[in-house]
Amino acid sequence: MSMRRVEVLATGGTIASHHDGDDWINLDGAQLVGELGDLTHIADVSVRDIEAGPSSQLSVADMLSIVEQVSQSDADGVVVTHGTDTLELTAFVASLLVPPSVPVVFTGSMRPHSHDDPDGPRNMRDSIVVAASQWSGGVTVCMNGELHAPRRVRKLNASSVEAFFSIPYGPVGHVAGGVVSSIADVPVQHPLPIPTDLCHDVVAVTVFPGMGDTDLRRMAGDARAVVVEVFGDLNAPMQIWGVLHEWSSAGRLVVLASGAYTPTVDNDFTQMLGLVGAGGLTTQKARIAAMLALSDGRTIVEASDYLRLLGRHQ
Repeated sequence: MSMRRVEVLATGGTIASHHDGDDWINLDGAQLVGELGDLTHIADVSVRDIEAGPSSQLSVADMLSIVEQVSQSDADGVVVTHGTDTLELTAFVASLLVPPSVPVVFTGSMRPHSHDDPDGPRNMRDSIVVAASQWSGGVTVCMNGELHAPRRVRKLNASSVEAFFSIPYGPVGHVAGGVVSSIADVPVQHPLPIPTDLCHDVVAVTVFPGMGDTDLRRMAGDARAVVVEVFGDLNAPMQIWGVLHEWSSAGRLVVLASGAYTPTVDNDFTQMLGLVGAGGLTTQKARIAAMLALSDGRTIVEASDYLRLLGRHQ
């Protein structure tokens, strides 16, 4: 059997951040991979650097550019090193656009390269193992020995190597001692074509206690689609129900997300007002999904159908 080929796409982030005693510098992917030692028993590893900048500065269009680079790889598996601030979001974009035939693994680190005990090397090695393995899980996030589905994972701790969690599902797999173990299925992926005309006209609004219709109108503006973060199981203050119904009746896409996990896509409330539940997606991910679903001239109805399809396969 020929050796599996894995390509590492390096986009920067904390994993590449090194303090040399005077200043912070960014290390390229070749140095990071070279420091892992001999990998020939795992895979034939190549490296390509992608200019991206701090992940907190990335736009959805920037994330799309990274994903386009992933889709152009002819390797058997791909590893993307990424800043952890938005790692879960770029991985989510990839999960919506890249067919699941090739393992794509996103990883990063919570500690910089120059830390006395950096977590980046372990995360990179684990990710290369996953990308080279016969276990095909589509797009995953590999951090701290755990594999997570991009749709579910969230960075919930900004100061610990135990930073990423998939609540309430848990990891889809683990990596230990160079071995990948799958413990659960990755959610079904329904990839869209990589857009040539990305829809930017989607805003996200967070409802606050006592919010009125004037507040909501001011914050949402006249965007084609609005993702509204409400409470609990998609519960919204009664004083904004009329605005939500008005918008959906006028042909705007209105998606309800929640700060708490809820799998709801449709219920009596959403059906009454013509809304779509985010089906467990965070507000950030629901906005990205709406942007991609509305791209390339797709209609509100087509986008709504796609979001419902996503939500029903969690």
